[in-house]
Amino acid sequence: MLAPDSDRDRARSNAEEPNRHVSAEPVRQRKIIHIDMDAFFASVEQRDTPDLRGKPVAVGGSRVRGVAAAASYEARKFGVRSAMASVTAKRKCPDLIFVKPRFDVYKTVSIQIRAIFADYTPVFEPLSLDEAYLDVTENLKGIASATRIAEEIRVKIRAETGLTASAGVSYNKFLAKLASDHRKPDGLFVITPKMGPAFVETLPVAKFHGVGPATTAKMHRLGIETGLDLRAQTLPFLRQHFGKSGPYYYWIARGVDERPVHAGRIRKSVGAENTFSQDLHAFGPMREALEPIIAKVSQRYQATGILGRTLTLKVKFADFQQITRSRTG
Repeated sequence: MLAPDSDRDRARSNAEEPNRHVSAEPVRQRKIIHIDMDAFFASVEQRDTPDLRGKPVAVGGSRVRGVAAAASYEARKFGVRSAMASVTAKRKCPDLIFVKPRFDVYKTVSIQIRAIFADYTPVFEPLSLDEAYLDVTENLKGIASATRIAEEIRVKIRAETGLTASAGVSYNKFLAKLASDHRKPDGLFVITPKMGPAFVETLPVAKFHGVGPATTAKMHRLGIETGLDLRAQTLPFLRQHFGKSGPYYYWIARGVDERPVHAGRIRKSVGAENTFSQDLHAFGPMREALEPIIAKVSQRYQATGILGRTLTLKVKFADFQQITRSRTG
């Protein structure tokens, strides 16, 4: 039994109906900032407990069957990542310190950060407690430079919370996200309209937001390694191999993304999926494989602060037949 093709589903979500929001002719040149807090949960714990500073920290369970929900940069140097089994994380980093999550504290800090955003623009789209897009094309300060706004926001976040944030500035959401990842942690990077297409063509497709491990592997099998390789493909070809996500991949390879920043958007669901390299047939391995997925859903659920009543399990078999089962409480 196989888990669903997670990367394709995730790409569809990220594309937000690519045919409608991504087009060849931009309506206008926008100024978009992507703010991403650096190792947010772990950084809050290190801030509040001085003895943890400079040490490898994982937020999550230390039990044998537990999962690390987040990791400090000191832990990441050893290969510890979020949603990693605690036993694996401990094996990679024997000195790893596990800390119980405090989501009420993280939410309080997130409210502080969003208040800073609101000083500059009402058009900001939180993706989680620690990440958001801001459209500052028209802003409350009348500042022409998005780069200046991004730097001011980073300075205010540090002053008011004691934490660092990375920022990406560009003319669309896709490139702003890439830019914020480019100089992490505590960095600022700008991708101008002149830089956009060239910047994308040099990147491995695995670096693209919306292209996960399974889709990356599929692209590699098709000979698509970089943004330049992706740009060389026709739209019919990408539709054939990636379905509704094809147009999204086609346009982002050209540095084009017309998705708007959705202010006050209400998230209606939280989910996580994975594609396994080998079929799972026995209940034990299936249950064990579900644990990091459940942990990731729990983390996202806590991060968004939403309430839910329905739990859905979706499974795709080796022959690509898909079934779902739901229970509402």
